Amino acid sequence: MVRSSLPEKVAMGCIYALLVLLAAIVVYPFLHVLAVSFSDRGEALRAGFHFYPRVFSLEPYRNLFSYPYVWIGYGNTVFRMAVGTFVSLLVTIFAAYPLSRPDFPLKRALTLILLFTMIFDGGIVPHYLLLKELHLLNTRWAYVLPQAANAFHVLVMIAFFRSIAADLTEAAKIDGARELRILFRIVIPLSVPVLVTVGLWSLVFHINAFMDNLLYVTDKNKFVLQQIIREILIDNKLDDFSNMTASEPPAPESLKMASVIVSVLPVVVLYPFLLRFFEKGTLVGSVKG
Repeated sequence: MVRSSLPEKVAMGCIYALLVLLAAIVVYPFLHVLAVSFSDRGEALRAGFHFYPRVFSLEPYRNLFSYPYVWIGYGNTVFRMAVGTFVSLLVTIFAAYPLSRPDFPLKRALTLILLFTMIFDGGIVPHYLLLKELHLLNTRWAYVLPQAANAFHVLVMIAFFRSIAADLTEAAKIDGARELRILFRIVIPLSVPVLVTVGLWSLVFHINAFMDNLLYVTDKNKFVLQQIIREILIDNKLDDFSNMTASEPPAPESLKMASVIVSVLPVVVLYPFLLRFFEKGTLVGSVKG
């Protein structure tokens, strides 16, 4: 057994102390939000640090979920999460697979065009006019179709597809398999890590996005959850909650913190199950190729 010297022990102790301090800095804001969201009106309005709810109450969540637009926003967010992630994965796969093949013509030119889109963007006005011409304004498809293709996701998937042994695809071609059969029977089953990684990136984007809602959708029945939360947090639209409450209105701070917890809940639930695929897909997609 190799024993560490005193300076090494001191250095390791300083490193561990620094890591504990950084972890506390990261974890405390979440504990504060969680504690205030489960606190009653008096405790939520108390100034200072909140590590746990001294007076526990579920009233903020009752008031939040009694607001009908929260459920409407959840439904619209689930729609864009499910459909948007599926469409994004489908488009990314069909864009990345041909560009990963060594015999695909114009591969270099198309890759340069793909890189060009990462540097230059048309801007908000052309996007708005395009969606208007396509009759996508005030529809849920305004959340899905403009975000169906992402150049960075395509490049990551190209790198992963190139890391798959060429002998497998060559053997399949000798057996008479065509490109679509090779893609769905060989390439995609071997690409689960990068598919989960890209899917998680797309999923997190759709959960957090609200700017497209702000620009392209005015019908409140088609608002996503983040836009509803934005109205509660930033615009302070709490009059509807006051009207729904027979007794005293909910504390603004506890209601806001409860809305934050509700908005991050899908990611917190999904991320632990997808973490191992996320790490593997990110590393392989960035190192190989």
